[in-house]
Amino acid sequence: MTRESEKNILDLKYNFQMEKIHTSLTMISIGILSFLGTFIWYSDRLAFGIAVSILIIVISLFFYKKAKKQLIKIVQDIENCSR
Repeated sequence: MTRESEKNILDLKYNFQMEKIHTSLTMISIGILSFLGTFIWYSDRLAFGIAVSILIIVISLFFYKKAKKQLIKIVQDIENCSR
């Protein structure tokens, strides 16, 4: 495999990880909005809404951190490929 094709593959992996980060941030926003919605509309189901919101936020943060680590690794691989 040539350096150029290896660099292109790493670029595609980088873009894929960036999409994961964007999705995670979107899910965190949805979790926060659902938490706020629980306060406004369903005060009797407050505990359930808080639990679901926290679950969404925790899962999203897990995937965000995982994608961020992969992103750093890919950047290092790209730098090594350029040398």
